[in-house]
Amino acid sequence: MNLFRGGATASRELLRQPEHLQDDTPPLTLTQVGLGQSRGYLTVREMPDGAASKRWCVVKENRLWVFDAPDTTKTGASIPLENAEVVEGGGGRTDQVSLSTFHLRTHRGRGRHYVLQAKSSGEVNMWISSLRSHTAKETENQIMARADEMVTQQEQIAAARMAQQARKVRAALSAPPPPPKPVGS
Repeated sequence: MNLFRGGATASRELLRQPEHLQDDTPPLTLTQVGLGQSRGYLTVREMPDGAASKRWCVVKENRLWVFDAPDTTKTGASIPLENAEVVEGGGGRTDQVSLSTFHLRTHRGRGRHYVLQAKSSGEVNMWISSLRSHTAKETENQIMARADEMVTQQEQIAAARMAQQARKVRAALSAPPPPPKPVGS
């Protein structure tokens, strides 16, 4: 199964996916896609048996657009990034190739699996950061704001419990002492 269907002269499009994973985004040219957030060459291989090929890639609007070259006039294929997983590393190896390799799995691992390779480990970090920013449903700031709100709520609950306990202690301390028991009765 290759990333692109057909030969060099055939229309290049992603292979059909199961119906629940299909994507209705029309193929666009590089001019239509524009510059995007990140762009550059990546070696792209669709697993399990796709051939690796060097492609010009552009990250834009929650998609990884894949083209033959930066000057192509042909339409490119796109990989949806929403709900995708981006995983660092090349499968446990520690050589230079694995340091510049990462994995992209669409639909939280239930879709397609791609192995991508950049020129260097530094470029890998740029690509991973860019791709992950398009896979998250919430931005980092939104997650931090939600975490702060949760901490504030927990602090308020803890403060209310402490105040209730303090009222009980004050009530016990300010209550009049019981009358003395008569001696010798």
